[in-house]
Amino acid sequence: MKDERSEPWSGFASRSCAALVGLSLASLGCGSSASSSAAVEAPAVDAGSAANGDASSPDAETMDAGAGSTDAALSPFVLTSPAFASGGAMAAEYTCDGVGHSPALAWSGAPSGTAEFAVLMTTVARDGLKWNWVLYGISASTTQLAVGSTGVGTAGLTSDGPNLAYSPPCSQGPGAKDYTFTVYALSATPTLPAQASLVTGTRLTDAIASLTLAQSAITVTYTRP
Repeated sequence: MKDERSEPWSGFASRSCAALVGLSLASLGCGSSASSSAAVEAPAVDAGSAANGDASSPDAETMDAGAGSTDAALSPFVLTSPAFASGGAMAAEYTCDGVGHSPALAWSGAPSGTAEFAVLMTTVARDGLKWNWVLYGISASTTQLAVGSTGVGTAGLTSDGPNLAYSPPCSQGPGAKDYTFTVYALSATPTLPAQASLVTGTRLTDAIASLTLAQSAITVTYTRP
């Protein structure tokens, strides 16, 4: 037999459950709406841009411009010669087996603040380091020396003296010998004796050690016939 007293309670329970379910769904709906709004408002970030940086940004442009300026400021100080390349052979013309002229040299890229240049030619002999050319007091506006150059700068005393000039190589031992031409960019005039015959390769090397802004060298070989 059906208990009719239970029907009101059953109806009330059903209505309560429906109301609770409705509230839960509404609550979920509000949460989803808030999340959607947050997702819309947050700007999208491109992973590639974040990793690599935006090239159009002011900071990126400043950095690129600075890098370019740095590269331009670091142009190398380079010594060259139309007579030979570094690591090559020197012709007999520039030795005692030929006319013995000094070779043509040229340099570029001198650093800012260069006051003058000096040129040395050295070789390692059996009895130690020798100087074939000791030239100093070269004007800062000079960028080359002609073949057999004279009247540019001041010539000091070479190891083969007593002439104050280029001393062409004249090796007495067998086999190939290395000869190094080095140009020095100096920040000031070195302190040296007024008498050029007292300015040896060693003395000039010591005097310019603290004044050298940059230097460049070419090493060549020569084998006597």
